[in-house]
Amino acid sequence: MAANVIICPWCQSEIIQEPGEEPDKYCPVCDNELSGYRTLRFGLGDEEPAEDEEESDDDALYGRRGIGDLPENLEGLDLDRDDDLRGKDEALLRYEDTVEAILDEQEFVPECPQCREYMVETGTQVVQSASFASKRPERLRGGAILEAPFSMTLYMCPSCFTMSYALSEEDRTRIGERLSQEAEADRK
Repeated sequence: MAANVIICPWCQSEIIQEPGEEPDKYCPVCDNELSGYRTLRFGLGDEEPAEDEEESDDDALYGRRGIGDLPENLEGLDLDRDDDLRGKDEALLRYEDTVEAILDEQEFVPECPQCREYMVETGTQVVQSASFASKRPERLRGGAILEAPFSMTLYMCPSCFTMSYALSEEDRTRIGERLSQEAEADRK
């Protein structure tokens, strides 16, 4: 009997499941749930399913019917016409291609904290001193860790649309220099 491969719907990792082994309930890579309608399972090596495999709930309810074998009350729904679905699939492919091209152009590509997809750089936000109150720790003798104005790069996840900020490279350098000067002053 050949091993089954489960593809995680969240991180697209291939999880190999040996015969006789209990199926994983959670992805070992991203810890998301594997069961449900989004999980894809593929058998490797077997052309036909083994007779001892259990039928899924849908197969038991509908008797493994194809679209041509629809019950009479569902025949008028034109489920075999997939023109609209094909259009949606093409639009999704174009979307994914565009996102991939944008990611290729980026110098820095962070991962989304929610779904771990790569994030797209969408722009820069400048924070002015009127809208920012800086923290002034005692260790810095009343000086601020970060002083406005400063700029942040805004990233968006193309999958779950979570937004994330990262301090600009210039301001990172400025903070690094300021904190290293304070550490040097403490040594003297």
